[in-house]
Amino acid sequence: MSSDETLRIIRDNPNGIWIREIARKAHISPASVCNYLYGYRDNKGKFIKPKIKKYVQIEHIGNSSITIVRPR
Repeated sequence: MSSDETLRIIRDNPNGIWIREIARKAHISPASVCNYLYGYRDNKGKFIKPKIKKYVQIEHIGNSSITIVRPR
């Protein structure tokens, strides 16, 4: 699974989709989806910038317990 496949799933849901639903459809963990959206640190501590964040809109609902991702 790649960030390109994750982006395709997001684009297929123009009204928005939850991170957990993206993970379920992509057969990856929600943590991997978050890495694609927010970036992460590699094993050397270097920050890896998110690859698809500029193509999506992220909305937090409530106390950030629900996150909806929509295509831009």
